[in-house]
Amino acid sequence: MIENLNILITGGCGTFGKAFARRRKHDGWTGRLTVFSTDTLKHERMRREYPDINFVQGDVRNGETLYNAMVGHDIVVHAAAVKVIPAAEYNSLDTIETNIAGTRNVCACALQANIQHVITISTDKAAHPANCYGATKMLSEKIFQEYARLDFPTQFHLVRFGNVLESNGSVIEAWKKAIERGERIKITDPEMTRFWLSPSQAVGHIIKALECPNGCVYIPRMPALSLGKLATYTVGNLIAPSETWEIIPVRPGEKTDETLLTEEEGWYALESPEAFLLAPTTSQRFTTAVSPYSSDIAPELTRDELLQLLAEG
Repeated sequence: MIENLNILITGGCGTFGKAFARRRKHDGWTGRLTVFSTDTLKHERMRREYPDINFVQGDVRNGETLYNAMVGHDIVVHAAAVKVIPAAEYNSLDTIETNIAGTRNVCACALQANIQHVITISTDKAAHPANCYGATKMLSEKIFQEYARLDFPTQFHLVRFGNVLESNGSVIEAWKKAIERGERIKITDPEMTRFWLSPSQAVGHIIKALECPNGCVYIPRMPALSLGKLATYTVGNLIAPSETWEIIPVRPGEKTDETLLTEEEGWYALESPEAFLLAPTTSQRFTTAVSPYSSDIAPELTRDELLQLLAEG
């Protein structure tokens, strides 16, 4: 579907944007790829590896710059967001401006620029949100679904998944840096569970979500793993983590387990062995509900499966 189309990614200098660029290069896509981001330093670093990508400096808060960058593209992937939970908790006004006002700008500009498909990347934190980040992403989903109800050719798609392994600011990255400094690794709760996927899997889920009906949320049925086992499986080959853990308080806004599909949303969902497809909650309820899906009941990643995901990048 997307091999020959021109694609723009907001916030495209991060882990996902790089994974998208690798997929494009590996598969020989011929369409133009544009990265729209505020971080010019990351632009230059990424440009050295992918000189054929277009880079546009801009902020999703600025509708004029965003519209100008979108013109001439077929697909917009909206990945720009304030994502770090503690940062969002302490900077709620800035988070709202980026994650909510910025999302509204993406939708409005996509209509004006005659974009064929626009997709937003959401998170398990948007299901029963317990923090500012999750609340803003939940509202971002609602914004996309409201625009999907408008009678315009532009199609609005959504994908919701868990934690991307070794992404910027991720716990594995923090642990590795601690080891390099000779420090103990910090863990809030070894029994805390999270959904995990590789950057390349995230790209694959987005491609699948672009094929889903307008306004629906594509939710892959992901495996999960506790933080204790994640530490044992990843840094355990460098140190004995159980002997060097430092248990610290749960950070503001963190939950013990995460949810990809809530009990309330189950009435609007269809399921398959691979994924859930969630219709807007403004739709007609189905006669039976799909069971909720959370990280404490999801299939557990084995050590080999986790290491394979890390090797995929």
